[in-house]
Amino acid sequence: MLTSTERVGRTRIRVGASPDGGRCRVRSTSAGSDPGASSLRAVLVHHDATGATISLVPEGALLLAGDAIEIDVTVDAGARLHLIEPAGTVAFDMRGGRARWDVRVRLEEDAALTWAGEPFVVAAGADVERTTRITMANGAAAAVRDTLVLGRYGEGPGRVRQRTSVSSGATPWLVEDLPLGPVSAPGLLGGHRVVASVLLLGTGVTADPDRAGADRLDLEHGGHQWRRLGAQAHEAALPDAWALALDTVR
Repeated sequence: MLTSTERVGRTRIRVGASPDGGRCRVRSTSAGSDPGASSLRAVLVHHDATGATISLVPEGALLLAGDAIEIDVTVDAGARLHLIEPAGTVAFDMRGGRARWDVRVRLEEDAALTWAGEPFVVAAGADVERTTRITMANGAAAAVRDTLVLGRYGEGPGRVRQRTSVSSGATPWLVEDLPLGPVSAPGLLGGHRVVASVLLLGTGVTADPDRAGADRLDLEHGGHQWRRLGAQAHEAALPDAWALALDTVR
């Protein structure tokens, strides 16, 4: 919800396969609601006939009180997109303020997305609403990595409400609402401060079902979620699950 105190930074990315066998079509825009708004710039790293690799590069300090980051990603039918991040994101002490981070992804028929997310750190005093919505068409597939870190080293956690929803048409595949903060995090996470996740959507592990079997939850409508808790980001990392998810989607 836009408020008068928000500085909105919008990033839109759309990738479509080339109809004539040339390089795929890549369209991206980044804009802010005012000169002081930070945003993410979509930097094209590579593209060929069917897909593209794009890096999401911050323009300005992120994430501060009043920031509202909106990322819209569309992958057209048959196209492929690999998103990378050059570094993690820190939500700083907001001194009573708030910020939000909204991601909306739409994958058309037989489209594929891999998103290699870097750690998202919610420092003490931060208050963030973080939402991810993914809509999948028939034959679409996605692999998404996410690491949520509550507090920088040696400090307590900030507040974050993390919502994730994945759907195909009217059918929900995954719905999660996770409010975490100084009071709730110790009980919900058992004293841990890192939540690492890997999502594999639209397809499942079939060739080697026992590979990366630990920490795995199987989704009712296909696909998997791996999740691990830890005291440090490197302890909670899921490298085997991420490698498997990438191999499956590529």
